[in-house]
Amino acid sequence: MAQSVVYADLKFAMAPPLTSPTCHAAPDEDDSPYENMPPAPVPVAPSPGRRPRHWRVAVRLLAASLLLLVATVVALGTCYWQVTHSLQDASREHAAERGRLSQEVRAREQSLEQMRLELAWAMAELQRAWREGNSSRQELGNLNVKLGHTRQELAVLQEEMQEVQGELRASKSTVSSLRACVNTDCCPSGWVLYRGKCLFISMSRKTWWESRHDCRMKSAQLLVQGNWPTWTLPQFLVMSDEAYWIGAQFSSDSKRTVVWQDSKQFYPPNHSTECGMSADGNIESSKCVRKYQWICEQPPMLSSPSKTSLSFLDKD
Repeated sequence: MAQSVVYADLKFAMAPPLTSPTCHAAPDEDDSPYENMPPAPVPVAPSPGRRPRHWRVAVRLLAASLLLLVATVVALGTCYWQVTHSLQDASREHAAERGRLSQEVRAREQSLEQMRLELAWAMAELQRAWREGNSSRQELGNLNVKLGHTRQELAVLQEEMQEVQGELRASKSTVSSLRACVNTDCCPSGWVLYRGKCLFISMSRKTWWESRHDCRMKSAQLLVQGNWPTWTLPQFLVMSDEAYWIGAQFSSDSKRTVVWQDSKQFYPPNHSTECGMSADGNIESSKCVRKYQWICEQPPMLSSPSKTSLSFLDKD
């Protein structure tokens, strides 16, 4: 009995190489190992004691299928290993990248913190400079005010200096006449020129009213302070132990003020009145009835230029 022969072209898919990073998809229909297999005819019952031929073909097909299944499992395992390895590499790269980004973020945060501190310091310095600037402007204003006052005082001093210079120039013209006055008749004979006044110092002693009368007989008056800034006498009178009547009386009130003879107020003679005397260069009070030496004064006989500078010489 004739048997049908079945020819089958088996095509086995090759497993992808182990180094390949990707997995292939399922084989296309064109690559099917059963593409050239025509439909098998109805098998004829085999003869007893002998296996049919198509049985062997089926066994071969089963072996090929198992081989294909093993290759597919190996390929899938290789693909799984590659994918796992790739995922691990990606995870490590991701961790490294995340660490690098974390370091950059920390570095940026530190830089921002440093910039914030520098900005705070700059603002503090700016405020301090602003306060110092305000203080400097206030000090400058005060200095300008002081400078204005100083300029005014300087102008006043310049005017006073000009007046003094004018008085000095006027006094130069009278130096010769004043020198001549000491040796000639500017003051009466026996009188002394002192601070613009001709002074007469008595040798006898009298009461204050008698001394005053004697000075009037000489066309003079008892010595008064007048325009002297302080009470001063020649040094030889200060150093002497004598007391000299001067043209002063003391008021009877509790203040006991000095009343000079050239003023309008004058106390009539009585035993209780106290008059002024000069002792050791000081003005003291004493009973007018007591007897002391006295000092008369009168202006010197000067020319007109000399008289204009006499007030200036009295200030020396």
